[in-house]
Amino acid sequence: MARPNAEQWSAALHQLREAHAAGQRTTAMVRLVAAGLSVTERAVWLRLAAVERSDETRFRLSDTDRAAYVDFRGNVAAVHRARTAVLAGRTTAAAASIPDEFVSGWANAAPVSLRTLQRAFAAELTPAQAAAAAGGDRARRAKLVYLRRAASHRNQVWEGDHKNLPVLVLPPRGPATTPWVTMFIDDATRVIVGWAIALTPHAGTVLTALRMGMLPDDAGPARGVPGMLRLDRGLEFAADSVRDAMNALGVEVAVMPAYHANAKGKIERVNRSTDQLLLSMLPGFTEGPRELSGRLAGPVDDRSPARAGYEAAAAAGAPAETLPMRWSVFVDQFAAWVTWYNREHAHTGIGGRTPAAAWEQDPTPLRLIPEDELRHLLLADVGRTIGADGIHFRNLVYVCPAGLIRERRGQKVRLRYMPHDDRSVHVYLDGAYLTTCYPDNALSDEQAEQFYAAARVAERAAAADKRAARRRGRRRLAALASSGDPVTESKLVSPVDVAALAGRLPAGGGQLLRRPASTSLLGIGPAAPLDDPVALDDLITDDQDGAMPW
Repeated sequence: MARPNAEQWSAALHQLREAHAAGQRTTAMVRLVAAGLSVTERAVWLRLAAVERSDETRFRLSDTDRAAYVDFRGNVAAVHRARTAVLAGRTTAAAASIPDEFVSGWANAAPVSLRTLQRAFAAELTPAQAAAAAGGDRARRAKLVYLRRAASHRNQVWEGDHKNLPVLVLPPRGPATTPWVTMFIDDATRVIVGWAIALTPHAGTVLTALRMGMLPDDAGPARGVPGMLRLDRGLEFAADSVRDAMNALGVEVAVMPAYHANAKGKIERVNRSTDQLLLSMLPGFTEGPRELSGRLAGPVDDRSPARAGYEAAAAAGAPAETLPMRWSVFVDQFAAWVTWYNREHAHTGIGGRTPAAAWEQDPTPLRLIPEDELRHLLLADVGRTIGADGIHFRNLVYVCPAGLIRERRGQKVRLRYMPHDDRSVHVYLDGAYLTTCYPDNALSDEQAEQFYAAARVAERAAAADKRAARRRGRRRLAALASSGDPVTESKLVSPVDVAALAGRLPAGGGQLLRRPASTSLLGIGPAAPLDDPVALDDLITDDQDGAMPW
């Protein structure tokens, strides 16, 4: 039979030593081990003696050694230098003072060589402990082992995260910058369900990415409402608008502990894939090679002065090959990559299938919701005032081809929009959907004609309203003329009583009473003017103290 290897010897001797510590090791047990290893009993006893002598003489780390290793940031040579200085009676090492607790801790320690100390640290510290001393918490977590979550079904859990993309892009206005993307991924199938790109992440990008995932889309098969969102503690994810929208849809929101990337490891993996599979292939990748001066190798310079100068260069008509990618070009490129990732990229985590195939092969029913409801809940939101030429937003002017904002100049409205898409905005008035507007410089001929046609219809309606109001006014005046105004009629003298007044009026007074009363104040028509108007009270004599005879 073949001679036993080191692992077999180690396992056998370990069991015998454990039995000896428990007081259960016997000669018969040693004989059985020797037979199992195909060696003599004496060989087993000799191996046991050698191991026990090694244990007695082997150097072991003290608490002071371990504390010094942490304080000296994992530098074993520094620990040995300080330890040797203390044993020699000094309180400094390499011109640096040694802490008093280390001096007292090493006071009666045995001297040891640097190599022995290195072997002791390598044997007694775990990789996580050694990494923590040298690199801190991030390095320690890189050495930890995590449990995998149990397999789930599609739309059970979505993971979301923000990422600052390391690629230089020229936005519609302002200096060149590295954009942010907000992405959601389905935990079970790895489908990128939704995404939104913006200069900085905000609640609107979160809502837009969620809306994209819940509606049918050419980029991937995802649709429907998820059961849970697994998010980090970013302020954008914790915004009231996000929580209110998710509560309205019955979606549970689980906020992960801070600085625990493993809690949403699948979206973190997609973030790395974005860098590796897409951005590293694009000009302006800021994590690429650099020249000695620090300038990014390639046609684009991402240093601050150059970033600020690209906007002016673009306005002056500089050639496209000397500028970073335009914002719209990058958004189209990212959209194409998402489509490729979902439909063509084989993923080892789902059995070598594409995310789209894994989604389609999952029979779990989907909870769908109408698009018009999501339009109200899941879009970025901003307030604007309708101006003389439309709604000004993001350096564009938006108008409604149907003419629904034409007569609302000065009204305050709310716009709901997709942060990376300026092709349209949804307009809300007093919380209710009003219309969808489009940039005035991008209207098709049909949309422009629709706008002018709506304007002509509105003008004809206004003219018809004006004519109808004029007709109603004439009818009211005619009615007043036929019935008389009670207040004015009380001032007039009835013809029946003219004879009764004639005896009390001056000469010619009766003719005055018989003249027609004026109705000019009623708008019916002017009466013949009086040559010398006389007030009725002046025509009455004072002999009856102003009392009328009727």
